[in-house]
Amino acid sequence: MMALTLRGLPSCAVHSPRLGPSSSSPHRRPGASTVAAAATRRSSSSIDALGAGVVETELRRSSSGSGEDTGTDGGGGGRMARGVVSGTLATIMAVSPVLATTIAAIGFAVPPSAEAALSNPNTRLPRNGVTALRRAVPVINPEASEVQYKLEEAAYLLRIPQRKPWGQMSDDVKKSLVIVRDKRVTLLQPVPVGEARNAAESTLGELDQLLTELGTIAGAQDVERFDRGLAMALDATSRLRVLQAPGLPFDVPRRYVDLPRLTGRATVDLTVRKGGTGTFGFVNGDEVNTAKLRVVVDGYNAPLTAGNFVDLVQRGFYNNCDLKRSDTALLVDTKSGGAATAAAAAAADVVDGVVDGEGGVVVLGKSPREQLPLEVKPMDGYEPRYRSPLNVMGAEELPTLPLSVNGALAMARGAEDGTSSPTQFFVYQFDKRSAGLGGMAFEEGEFSVFGYVVQGEEEGFLAQLRTGDTIVKAEVVLGADRLVNGAR
Repeated sequence: MMALTLRGLPSCAVHSPRLGPSSSSPHRRPGASTVAAAATRRSSSSIDALGAGVVETELRRSSSGSGEDTGTDGGGGGRMARGVVSGTLATIMAVSPVLATTIAAIGFAVPPSAEAALSNPNTRLPRNGVTALRRAVPVINPEASEVQYKLEEAAYLLRIPQRKPWGQMSDDVKKSLVIVRDKRVTLLQPVPVGEARNAAESTLGELDQLLTELGTIAGAQDVERFDRGLAMALDATSRLRVLQAPGLPFDVPRRYVDLPRLTGRATVDLTVRKGGTGTFGFVNGDEVNTAKLRVVVDGYNAPLTAGNFVDLVQRGFYNNCDLKRSDTALLVDTKSGGAATAAAAAAADVVDGVVDGEGGVVVLGKSPREQLPLEVKPMDGYEPRYRSPLNVMGAEELPTLPLSVNGALAMARGAEDGTSSPTQFFVYQFDKRSAGLGGMAFEEGEFSVFGYVVQGEEEGFLAQLRTGDTIVKAEVVLGADRLVNGAR
């Protein structure tokens, strides 16, 4: 495989923990397009009338577990499976001691804490983009966060093989339903009056119906339908929490106040085309050479990086840009976009300088956007940290938007320490086999992650992209109204 040497990307070496030197707004109401999409996302909330899109993606991932190997073959495979299960259960008990009785009752032994720390992945680290985005919504309303926590706990317990703790899972659903019904006014209070409030009320009604059905399904111990319903309920809860957060809960530093920023989330579609005679295979009976990757860009936790990206997409900067693939990343070659990309960059004031020979990173010049600051928000922090990476390995700080997720979008490193490239982004190809302790990438906390692929990964499109394939078009399909100081 061709090894790329593009500066600023994650290393392909398994044992290389670092890539080089690193140095240490007012609320806005959601626009009509954002609210309308949330209100009409699903015509039926019945568990047996499962919708498409993100929910289907979540279901496939949920049913397959957290992505860890749980082989059931004899000998070493069986021992590995038992080790993963017991380690996972130890972590559950650490997070929620009330589960100790249930877990002990079903006959699982829990390893000592030191052994557990070495034998299981960090459960705070999501394993797919949908889950990462759900957990990254700002906590505006504690009651909504509690509902999400209870449902995620039930989903986690559902992955226990054989004897599942249906009593605890049913209790999680019942407690969530009580909150939805008894705290309705409190849940709606943060949502602005108008279309957003109408969407939130509709979502609450949907969630009430789903939780009611889940209670019955739990009594019947129907694993498949319970799994499906949990995914739908978690999706509805996530949409409610987004409606509760109409803007940034913090102000960006004054020195960056004139840069584009995203005060929420936006959805971007990347239409990609295979190079030469390559195809993505057959879709609905037809062989296709183009596919769509849908990404959600998160301004809640990376407002400057997300805003910069959405601004460039709006200007057509990434149209007709070629892709380059390494072992760990799918890089967008911004040099290949031609005149259209150059014109868009000039309009965005990011090419007041020269272009580096490695990967098209813009350096030098006097443009205010030639040095986009590194932007990483700690999971337990209130606001992002600028120009300073997180010490993930040493201090056990985790970013709210982790890199260690397949399909994570991040900006390449900038020309100076503590900066990101203003134009060149990559899609991370996470491989747990090359991850460090806790299932984390060695470069975790060192890049500005700003979103995730939410459609196109499970379908296999993302994995099929190779050097020479092209982004034909990048288009903002939702959330452009959240962009401040950028192109409309």
